[in-house]
Amino acid sequence: MERHEESILVCVHYGPHGQRLIQRGSRLAELLGAPLRVLTVAPARREEYNLEKERYVAGWRKQTEQAGGEFLVRKCGGGKRAADVIAETARELDVTQIVIGRASQSIWHEITHGDFVDDLLERIGAIDLHIVAVQRYPEMLEESHEKGFAAYLVEKKGRCVLSSEEEYEAALIKGKRALEGIFFRELDTDFDSGLFKVVKEGQAEYLKIVQGEWVEK
Repeated sequence: MERHEESILVCVHYGPHGQRLIQRGSRLAELLGAPLRVLTVAPARREEYNLEKERYVAGWRKQTEQAGGEFLVRKCGGGKRAADVIAETARELDVTQIVIGRASQSIWHEITHGDFVDDLLERIGAIDLHIVAVQRYPEMLEESHEKGFAAYLVEKKGRCVLSSEEEYEAALIKGKRALEGIFFRELDTDFDSGLFKVVKEGQAEYLKIVQGEWVEK
């Protein structure tokens, strides 16, 4: 097997920041002429099927392969935590540099709390650790918007408006523009104004909705 002086491992988890981390890792790999691997750590427990999560993973896999890298999925099991899986994978692949995001969600929540970074550094030894600051905007939604719920945007007379599931399915049959996503209504408003979240190839986009209508920039 061909050996390289450098080897890059990017760690991503369910959420909108994975694409940016993979971009950062792929640029680093290209600069150093190093192999690129992208790792997502799944919980050991069996989860219900999540279409949005599957879209993220599919997008990350495609992006990684387009960059010439290898996409990996490893599970936490036998009492292991995310840091253990990251360190074990890094040693197995002779990784020299790890890229993670500073995001507070799910199993990565601990990364930005307590001494997790120090613990991870102890596990990975001489491997360099890059902590990339990521946009906190999605995590701040709870401060200004209600809890999100499944929603649909459908084209009507040249406009895209919030619609029912039945209207969404009818629009798809007729070949009209239609989107499925999550709607976050602004707090303290009686109107359907807020943000509509859609996921395309692993990247989250937030569309501005004013009184039930998509306001295109």
